[in-house]
Amino acid sequence: MAGSDKANGSELFEIPERLIVQQQDNIYSTTAHNFAAINKLYNESPLPDDILFPWLHGVDGNNNQQNLFFGVRRSMVPRYRGLMVIHCEGEESKTTSRLIESVLPEQVIFMEGPHQCEFINSHNKDVTINLRNFKNQISRFSTLCDLVLYGSRASQIATKIAAAQQKFHAERLAQIETVQKSAGKRAVVNANTLVYKTIIVQDEFSVFERDHPELVTYDSTGLMVQRRDFVALENIEMQEMSKETEITSNVWLGNTQAAPVSTYDIDMASLTSSASDFSQEEDANPHQFSICIEAHDLADMPLSSTLTLARETLNELKDGQMPSEMIHFDVYATGVPSEKAEFDVFYARLYQLLLFMEDQTAHGRRILIHCSDGYTESSLLALAWIMYYCKLQLPDAYLYLQRKRSFFVYAADVPTLRRIEHMLFEDHDSMEPQPKRKKSTSDASEAIQRLSVNSRRVSSDGHTVAAAAAAESPLVQADHRQLLDDAYLNTISNTDLDEKIPYSIYRQSHLSPTKEEERLFPWFYSPRFEGSFPSRILPFLYLGNLNHATNPDMLKALNITHIVSVGELADLDANAFDLLFLDNLYDDGIDSIRSRLGKVLDFVEDARQKGTTCLIHCRVGVSRSAAITICYVMKHLRMSLVQAYLYVRARRLNVIIQPNLKFMYEMLQLEQKDTGSISITWPVLCNEVNNLNYAYGRDTTSLP
Repeated sequence: MAGSDKANGSELFEIPERLIVQQQDNIYSTTAHNFAAINKLYNESPLPDDILFPWLHGVDGNNNQQNLFFGVRRSMVPRYRGLMVIHCEGEESKTTSRLIESVLPEQVIFMEGPHQCEFINSHNKDVTINLRNFKNQISRFSTLCDLVLYGSRASQIATKIAAAQQKFHAERLAQIETVQKSAGKRAVVNANTLVYKTIIVQDEFSVFERDHPELVTYDSTGLMVQRRDFVALENIEMQEMSKETEITSNVWLGNTQAAPVSTYDIDMASLTSSASDFSQEEDANPHQFSICIEAHDLADMPLSSTLTLARETLNELKDGQMPSEMIHFDVYATGVPSEKAEFDVFYARLYQLLLFMEDQTAHGRRILIHCSDGYTESSLLALAWIMYYCKLQLPDAYLYLQRKRSFFVYAADVPTLRRIEHMLFEDHDSMEPQPKRKKSTSDASEAIQRLSVNSRRVSSDGHTVAAAAAAESPLVQADHRQLLDDAYLNTISNTDLDEKIPYSIYRQSHLSPTKEEERLFPWFYSPRFEGSFPSRILPFLYLGNLNHATNPDMLKALNITHIVSVGELADLDANAFDLLFLDNLYDDGIDSIRSRLGKVLDFVEDARQKGTTCLIHCRVGVSRSAAITICYVMKHLRMSLVQAYLYVRARRLNVIIQPNLKFMYEMLQLEQKDTGSISITWPVLCNEVNNLNYAYGRDTTSLP
């Protein structure tokens, strides 16, 4: 056993004496082999249930607002012993001779200045209520750890680390004495009086490379042995999730990485009639695309003259024969101008493009519609093509495309799609004349922006108003994904909604539907429909928000029969759906999902075994329901927490999941319970989540 001491009912981790040698005071030494054993013991040592929170939220008991929110009188330093590994090389060696799970000295202590040799956490004066304080977890958690140092500067830095530990120990003892005097002995019965160790690995890094390669992330030459950074892993997961699929005969939809790379992009103005069999390696263009159409914000629709040049060149080839070089077009992605004259120009060019696509696919040529993420910017053209080619009305086109792959449409782009639908079918016998819209695009879009997390603001001339949106909205956008601010999530998730709000305030700015359209597609014209479906995580499992759950006709259209409502009552008909309501579960950093998981996992399994589909939702669909969904994915796909987290995060499409700190901790506990060990330590997990969110504008600092 690693130790026999108890911490509030949980076994306290202790390093066996045989694995370390005391050098002086609290400084010890060990070997690479013994460290590997220590590391294994720690990863298998049970994570305690309740003693680390709310302290890990940043609560020290010195701020009345924090104490009131978390319902505590005081917040003593938890009696817990962790393990943290520190990489002690020069500034230029962050990616050389590095162990997995290692952090840098400057993330733990002040290396210079007036607070040199003190823990960074000791000087953290932040008293805000932050339930997603991933940025500070390394500095905070390090004060509860035996610290293992390796590298050429380990001995030098060990002296500073040991001094910081000694000072923090004295501060803890002083706090305990103060609390005992004011509140009595019972208030300090489980106080932390532990003395933490500084441990130096004496072996050269080559010993790890030779004997314990599983612990190495960068070898001594700087070669990455194991990929651990979440940014790169998320990119891989997103590319896999949005890889190219065929949506109609010879028309494919995918991400830009799927677009074949040619030696040069054809300048359509200089196209010649010469063409030959495509000569690139097959693996460079495995689907044999002839035409690539990229949707992005800075594009314009191709001119008819451009399409004519391309058609003349391609028509000189035999059916199915590929051009010598890829043909590329750019198209509008979103925010199509709504003013009539500009829209008419857009539609005329779009219609010519649809005719061109129909002609080329009939000649056996494959077309790839692509965008950066594979599911947002390309959706407008994809849906327009499906309406045109399959002769489907817009709601049916939604369902058709959803059967093929996941996609996302901003609520503010629905009016554009409705206008395209109207113009495509305006002469169709089944379509009645459409009355004029009752609201301007800008007015309705502003209402959507305020009330929907799945929207972009569009001005009256159709252009995105980025600056105004950034100033007024809690959303932070980058690469079309939205990261909600912690304060906003805390407010929106933990206050009561007034369900008596008139539905009219949710009304979207599309052409008014006919009575027949409302009868055929009530889910699409519901004021609860935000422009996109909930996120499909598995073929039988969706993750969404309260608006998704309160649109029963949409649920039926998606074959969703089971609904898990996490803390938010959807008020659905129990005779029409199987319902599971998890009452009194708030996104407040206090409530636990641990005791609720068994019931949810069985409920989702019931839907899967019956061949139907389940929706898990909370209010926003990023924390409570996301955490429970991750837990199911861990179980069902037998994934680690990191794998399941990134898997769900990629498939939530435009809204970034943000389980709070306590939920993340409980998911790490679940991994340990299921596998017998954690695959990543708590501070490193939090650091990687912080780095992942850094790209989306949160108030974070990207750390190594």
